[in-house]
Amino acid sequence: MQLNLPIMEKLAKSKRILIAGAGGGFDVFAGLPLYFTLRDAGKEVHLANYSFTALPLAQLIDKPDILIETLLVGARGHLKEAVNYYPEGYLARWFREERHEAIPIWMMARQGVIPLRTCYEALIARFNIDAVILVDGGVDSLMCGDEARPGSILEDSVSLAAISRLDVPVKILATIGFGAEVEENLSGYHALENLAALMGQGACYGSCSLVPQMPAFQYYEQACRYVWEQPNHSKSHISTRIIPAVRGQFGDYHMYPDDRHTPVFISPLMALYWFFDAEAVAARNLLIPHIRDSLTFEDVLTAFTNYLAQVSSLRPAARIPY
Repeated sequence: MQLNLPIMEKLAKSKRILIAGAGGGFDVFAGLPLYFTLRDAGKEVHLANYSFTALPLAQLIDKPDILIETLLVGARGHLKEAVNYYPEGYLARWFREERHEAIPIWMMARQGVIPLRTCYEALIARFNIDAVILVDGGVDSLMCGDEARPGSILEDSVSLAAISRLDVPVKILATIGFGAEVEENLSGYHALENLAALMGQGACYGSCSLVPQMPAFQYYEQACRYVWEQPNHSKSHISTRIIPAVRGQFGDYHMYPDDRHTPVFISPLMALYWFFDAEAVAARNLLIPHIRDSLTFEDVLTAFTNYLAQVSSLRPAARIPY
């Protein structure tokens, strides 16, 4: 059984695709089912992440490829010692040890929009990329910034702003994990309202679901478990909910005991990918005009604070009535 991607027509002419995590952390992992499906379709596919990893640390404990010093390095997973947070490096090691493949996971430093766009441009030039798929584990990338509960919108907004002006033919946003963002206190009502607005303007390309029989899902789960089960390594609170949702769990289920302090509601909705015109999503984001010229993440935080001070009222959160 294959992942039935509704974006294949959009990617029909694309030969070299970059899949990039939008919000930092483990977002690149949420793109792995797409990676394996597109690669099986004959595409050349590369992986990158807007990273929370300290790049100087990565250079001390790994032997990464360096494309732009301090901004863009490719994790190779040749770890000299164990660390409790290096998802890209351990993912590269999983590829090497479990699949016998040398796959760099490109880490883009957590900076402002201008440096991040420079990273994307460098990857596009190096690999002759003709399509970018920005992947969000969760759905806060769909938030506009006028919601009372927009979740962790900042990193996703930086990524959307960075790719919106790239000179590449195809730019797609993929989201997965609706309902998983419990800690971020994201309003599911407004996520659905924003999704509906995108559908209304023809900017939604459709959706599809992961199911357990798919090899692409199985590889994704194997990679996640490999990284999370390294000694004392951090886990993704998004993918630890997507995977049991795909496996048919429902309600307040926890994949690992250390997550039991947070009530969750696992449902089949978490297994759904949604695909969008990334430029259309960026155009609806009210924060992007304020951060487009940011150099550091501190600039982004300052711009967000100033933006909120100017907003007279925010859309109050509402309950979904069923």
